[in-house]
Amino acid sequence: MRAAPPEVFRQMPAAPDVSPPPDGVYGGSTAEGHEALFNLTTGGFDTALGWRSSYFDTTASFNTGVGAGTLALNNGDENTASGAGALLLNTTGAANTANGALSLLFSNGSDNSAFGDRALQNNTAGSFNIAVGSQAGFNLTTGDDNIDIGNEGVAGEAHTIRIGDLANQALVFLAGIVPMSPQAPNQAVLVNPATGQLGMASVGSFPPGPSGATGPTGPTGPPGSPGAPGPTGATGATGATGPTGATGSTGATGPTGPTGSAGGLAAVLFDYNTGSVVIGVGGAVPFSQAPLIVGTAISKNNNTTFMVNANGVYRVTYTLRTAVASLLGNVQVRVNGVGVGPTATLVVAGTSLSDQVTFSANAADTLQLVVGGSALTLGTGDNATINIDKVQ
Repeated sequence: MRAAPPEVFRQMPAAPDVSPPPDGVYGGSTAEGHEALFNLTTGGFDTALGWRSSYFDTTASFNTGVGAGTLALNNGDENTASGAGALLLNTTGAANTANGALSLLFSNGSDNSAFGDRALQNNTAGSFNIAVGSQAGFNLTTGDDNIDIGNEGVAGEAHTIRIGDLANQALVFLAGIVPMSPQAPNQAVLVNPATGQLGMASVGSFPPGPSGATGPTGPTGPPGSPGAPGPTGATGATGATGPTGATGSTGATGPTGPTGSAGGLAAVLFDYNTGSVVIGVGGAVPFSQAPLIVGTAISKNNNTTFMVNANGVYRVTYTLRTAVASLLGNVQVRVNGVGVGPTATLVVAGTSLSDQVTFSANAADTLQLVVGGSALTLGTGDNATINIDKVQ
């Protein structure tokens, strides 16, 4: 059942103040509609179309609001809202996209994408969420990194993908599934029929099935081998050497040995980030892609945290491509929240920042790349890489 529209839409005027209403252009910004961009001061390159669209915006820039009340309370940058009430109560969240009436209505998170009527409507502080479909992600509140497609989600959850609804969808058809060669340990995909959650388990961990019925008696085998030879007689004289026989056929190739370590390293992890992001002081640099991992000594907990799984010596190499807006920010490798090695400081805005640190670590220690000094803005496209090597 759909909730009633917020009270703010019941207060809309019955007719425009001026007929026809005039266009408004303010230092690179455009406004059309009753009190659209009404309080703009230093913000620039904003577009507001509709009743009180971006009404309280004073300093924010690069926002687009299309629809009554879109971005009404906003003062964050780079938000796009389309549909009545989209991002209406957002104040400081940035880089959000809301397409649909009342989508991201209560949100103050950043980097959220909502497509559909009331999509992510009840999100308040969650960031990096994606919702596609009418009321998709409707129940999400504070969790990050969720993807809900045709599913209302669960309040408070994070790092979860939900596609479809058990109450509505009964069949799944997937294209692009191809045969794969078995390779130990073989993994089977498991499905919880009550919740639809996917998981996996080693085929070798399954309990054996019941014993089958005894098969029919097989045919009689061939005669056995001859009995043991009698005692060896006296050695005769050595005969003349016979001619060399023909070369025998080549034997079968032996099994392939285990794969060696990567380039002499015990273990390797590589990851990178895509998409512009602002990282505040004390925040960890995100790496949004699926990592390349060789060996088992290094793993990825989430987009900002890695973990070593064995005692040893490790080396971290990183590069950040910053935007022009960044200056005097710095980064440092931290193990369990404690800095190791030097701090790399950005002294020229918009350039790359990189370093390499070698240190000892114990199993279960966590690794992060943490920002200090001032906030860093990463450039567009691929903007951060990290290599973690286990040296010994």
